[in-house]
Amino acid sequence: MSVPSNLLEHCFDEAVRHAAPSLGRCIDLAVASLQQEEKDQRDVAQRDRCARAWYTLLKHRQGWGPAFAQRLKAALHAGYHEGNTSSLALLSNSELLALVDESAVNESIESAKVLQNLLPEVEQALAVLDARMSSLIGLDTVHAEKNPLRPSIYVRVLRDQLIASEGDAEVRTLWMRHLAAPLGRELRSLYEQLALMLQRANVQEASYRVRLVADPQASKPPAPPKRDLLDYEFTAGGVAVEPARDAQGQTAPNADTVWLPPMADLARTAPMLDHDVMQQFLEQGGPAFEQPLDQHYYRAIERERAELAAQAALPVLDDVVLEEERSRFRGLPAVDRPVRHVSIGSQLNAQTWGEVASATERSRMLLDLKAHAQSVAQAVGLDVVRKLVNQVARDPLLLAPVREAVVALEPALLQQAMTQPRYFNEDAHPARRLVESVAQRSFRYNDEFSEEFDSFFAPVRDAFRELNTRAAKEPQAFGETLEKLRSHWRSQDEREEKVKSERLQALRHAEERQATADRIAWDLSQRPDVEGAPAFILDFIYGSWSLVLASAEMGLPDTQERLNAYRKAVSDLLWSIKKDVTLRRPAELFRIVPGLVKTLREGLDQLGKSPAETQTFFDALMRLHEPVLGLRRARVRSESGQSGPAPLEDEATVLLTLEEMAPATPEQRTPKAAAQPWLGKQEMAHAGFEDTIATDFDSLHSDFDSSNGSLDDEITFDAEQLLLSLREGAWVDLYSHGEWLRAQLIWASNRGTLFMFTSRGGRAHSMTKRVCVRLIRSRWLRPVESRPVVQAALEAVMAAGPPPVLEPVSVH
Repeated sequence: MSVPSNLLEHCFDEAVRHAAPSLGRCIDLAVASLQQEEKDQRDVAQRDRCARAWYTLLKHRQGWGPAFAQRLKAALHAGYHEGNTSSLALLSNSELLALVDESAVNESIESAKVLQNLLPEVEQALAVLDARMSSLIGLDTVHAEKNPLRPSIYVRVLRDQLIASEGDAEVRTLWMRHLAAPLGRELRSLYEQLALMLQRANVQEASYRVRLVADPQASKPPAPPKRDLLDYEFTAGGVAVEPARDAQGQTAPNADTVWLPPMADLARTAPMLDHDVMQQFLEQGGPAFEQPLDQHYYRAIERERAELAAQAALPVLDDVVLEEERSRFRGLPAVDRPVRHVSIGSQLNAQTWGEVASATERSRMLLDLKAHAQSVAQAVGLDVVRKLVNQVARDPLLLAPVREAVVALEPALLQQAMTQPRYFNEDAHPARRLVESVAQRSFRYNDEFSEEFDSFFAPVRDAFRELNTRAAKEPQAFGETLEKLRSHWRSQDEREEKVKSERLQALRHAEERQATADRIAWDLSQRPDVEGAPAFILDFIYGSWSLVLASAEMGLPDTQERLNAYRKAVSDLLWSIKKDVTLRRPAELFRIVPGLVKTLREGLDQLGKSPAETQTFFDALMRLHEPVLGLRRARVRSESGQSGPAPLEDEATVLLTLEEMAPATPEQRTPKAAAQPWLGKQEMAHAGFEDTIATDFDSLHSDFDSSNGSLDDEITFDAEQLLLSLREGAWVDLYSHGEWLRAQLIWASNRGTLFMFTSRGGRAHSMTKRVCVRLIRSRWLRPVESRPVVQAALEAVMAAGPPPVLEPVSVH
């Protein structure tokens, strides 16, 4: 059976690419479902089992994605050759059941139940995919059991993954039961995307026919040995056929060179270059690439043109259908929308891109350039550009309109290869820099339907359309276009940078002030007069008053007078609490206290602390001074001839006073560096703290000064590690005030306890480490991977074996 291998491999690649993020979303929903079941369970053993199940499932989340993708990749190729063996039918074989233990039987039955439960979810989408997939693999009628992407493959791979990770069969059964519904929804979305991709590729639906079903238990002839698609050669139409072999059964080598592709292969619209040829071409070159193209090449060009003309007569999707597909998931949150498939074979919006919207027209332009090529280097260079464009178009980190724009720019990029075949390997080439710059700039946005993205994309779209008309005649067009776009971006950045710098100044000032305050607190702790001071006095001196001193010290020389007064206040405060001294000299205490309190309040007011925040300290200070001040008042009454009963203190007040008067312990006498810089309310608002947390999860924003919250250490560890791995410039998706924003980390405190992110327009979002960890755990803050897009595409197409799948670390 001949197989159009390229398209089938595209389907496999798409399925594998979706595997890890899809499994991540399934796990998230399964964990939530298990947690709910745990709450609803009354049986202690069942509740403990549910708790263990969701906890271990959560721990496996990061590691399972890549492993599941690899298992699925192997299963998809193996499943294509399996025939119609039904795992459900095998479960009815009593002889087989006798050979396995009870737990294995139960687990197999549970897997069958999972398959039965998810089939209704995928039924409609699967029927369409079955019809097109049967046609793709060369069948006239629909054979659902031969669909290499059928749900049973996924269930089996998932069960194998679970068995490899967990020894407790009951826990695995719980996992399977709660993963079934999310898996069904993910498969439905994937099947819909694959069916649409096959429709765009003009793969017709096979017909359904009523037929008798053979007994699945009947004996069958042995299956032919499994073959990998790479074992085949391909016709000009991309159909796999048996390769020519010599007398010993070995594939006959190319007579000229074993690594250079045949001339006819260089004439195809679908590049046939392997990684060895590409690596040799881009990194070393050589005389082999400078040889002229022969007549086999030009005759193959004409054959390709004839096939392309036949394809051009086939109907294509109109813009209305394309727009409906584009907007299909618009109602979902931006971070939860499935990645829209884009490739060099995609049909684009004709109103937006004109004639280059047609994949057939882009292929025609490629063949026109190949017809004018004279050397192997030019033909290979054109194929390299097309492969790289296709790789960038499939990069899930980029929004679909950006990837479509790169596809639409392909004619202009191909034109450059005629004069500079290896230009994509040059970092400084304007065409490569343009693609990279647009890709990097697009990381600022996470929603293709937002006004902000449209304001970014409109100039890019106009520039790319202009390039397709200018590139052939004006070699400098790419450089001029890049400079024009960068100039536009700089004007936007200047406005945002001004806002960001103002926001950032508050945090940097607070961090510097806190470091100075920590140093001052240590110096104060070395004074001999702190000996015997109560703990609340030292807490005030080491904390709030050290910040007051630090603020005044940072304002020198303009604040010298205030600094002197604040330093003197420390001496007066420590002297005023020496009871053995003040009882002998009450008049001096009576004279000092009013001025001392006034200075303390003025300093705290300058710092930004409200009277309500510090009233507790002043109340305690007054209770500390009350015995001496009371004695002074009694003496005044005695000298004036007045008499009367002194007010009696209740027992609680006496005990409280004694506790407050107790000298600080050695541990309390040693100042501790602040876990995070202190900020006043105005500073917090200016730095974006009030604008960070969305109104529907305010409970996450605990008290700013609290740093000893009791979070589950084991569950929190991964979130903390993820947070600490972020570097300045990293991108995240942040949920704030009912919308998902793409934000960038622009500052982190030296101790990693305060973070500032900025989103569109320089809008600041500052938060503590505790809040960040809570947001990450709740998936309200999701780190987003970014990387050099062109370099990643180059590495992918030159990698040995099948191209690696590019996947984001933020799991939607």
